[in-house]
Amino acid sequence: MSSQTTDPPTTEKTSGYGSLFRNRQFMQLWIAQVFSQFADRAVFVLFVAVLTAKQVTTFAGHEVGAAQMTSILYAAFTIPAVVLSPVAGVYVDRWSNRSVLVLSNIARAACVALVAVPWITNSPMATFALAFFLSIGSQFFGPAETSSIPRIVKSEELYAANSLFFTTMMIALGFGFAIGEPIIETSGREGAPWVVAAGFLIAACLVLSIKDNKRSNAPREAWWEELRFGIAYIVNNPLVFRAIIKITLLFSTIITLNIIAVALAEQVMHIQPFQFGYIIAAAGLGMGIGNFWVGHYGRDIDPPLLAYGGFVGLGFFMCLLASLGYMQLFLFPQLGWHDVYFRGGLMTIPLLFSVLIGISCACVAVPTQAALQAAVPEELRGKVFAAQNTAMSAASTIPVILTGVFADNLPGGVSTTLLIIGIPTFIAGLHHFSETKREHNKPA
Repeated sequence: MSSQTTDPPTTEKTSGYGSLFRNRQFMQLWIAQVFSQFADRAVFVLFVAVLTAKQVTTFAGHEVGAAQMTSILYAAFTIPAVVLSPVAGVYVDRWSNRSVLVLSNIARAACVALVAVPWITNSPMATFALAFFLSIGSQFFGPAETSSIPRIVKSEELYAANSLFFTTMMIALGFGFAIGEPIIETSGREGAPWVVAAGFLIAACLVLSIKDNKRSNAPREAWWEELRFGIAYIVNNPLVFRAIIKITLLFSTIITLNIIAVALAEQVMHIQPFQFGYIIAAAGLGMGIGNFWVGHYGRDIDPPLLAYGGFVGLGFFMCLLASLGYMQLFLFPQLGWHDVYFRGGLMTIPLLFSVLIGISCACVAVPTQAALQAAVPEELRGKVFAAQNTAMSAASTIPVILTGVFADNLPGGVSTTLLIIGIPTFIAGLHHFSETKREHNKPA
């Protein structure tokens, strides 16, 4: 069965963007991701607004404040990502991917819509339960979506396809939370759940006609046996294992940089902490530029070399960003520049480094994910990408907690924190880049 795409002839040497934009099924999947990602971020803001409507709320017989409620909410969203995602991957491989995409979006829309019910909003326990079930839906949607990409685009278009998906993900990660407040302000706390639920429903409608996976009628083993086989496949396949490790480390670093941006705005740029969006926007711009470049020209570069080069750049530019804080602390006073900070016209320096960090991230993410999708057999994609989601969720939790503590309490604050992350990233990237280049230069 053909994929019903309108791809141009393979003799045309393009980046693949033109044919992707003419590929109706890819566009439907990509636009569905846009609605789903932004709705997923707005959901968190909506739940926070509901739970923190009162200064103090009684939960499990104890009075808890807004910060504690938010922490419990974060746990409710995170636990399914860490615990249930691998199991979800098994069933994504067993079931129709298209049905999983549709039903997971409908289920999430239903959970969000229930927030409009008064007895839900008055019960923290019910709200946390809804958050938990909504997160379960996301664990099925993620691997089903990633598994669908190599099915509806040609292998030479995977770079361009992943560059678009990663751009969307990074934009949603940086700005998705920002749309929650306008939605609540415009539609009110009672109407906001319906607006957010509509985003999931639109995503469900968009994926109704994409090409489905071919399911085997052979007898299935128990889910835990399939899960064990999937894990063994990852561990025993060096290319797949290294790709997941690289994506996990990158995602953990990106999440950490979102936290660091707040301290960077306050300590280095001397602007208000809530203005950290400038830094995130610059990194997002860099990610967009990097994705475009990799999608156009990256296919001509060996994926591991491009990825390790990206880690080298990521570590290097994080160290340069860290140096700005030390310049303010030690160099500027020596020059008599006691009131000079990286704001106003000088703000372009940290923003430029943020753009370069974003470009470096793209050099890691796009070729690594494209290589992973091309390497994994279709019948194992759900398990592999679910395992990747689990690793990403688990690996980002501890750094997020420690980063805030380090940035506020270590000598040198955010600059020292950036060095703690940047120096090992640079050294490890340089080592693996050199090793990979040496392997390629060996005579056959």
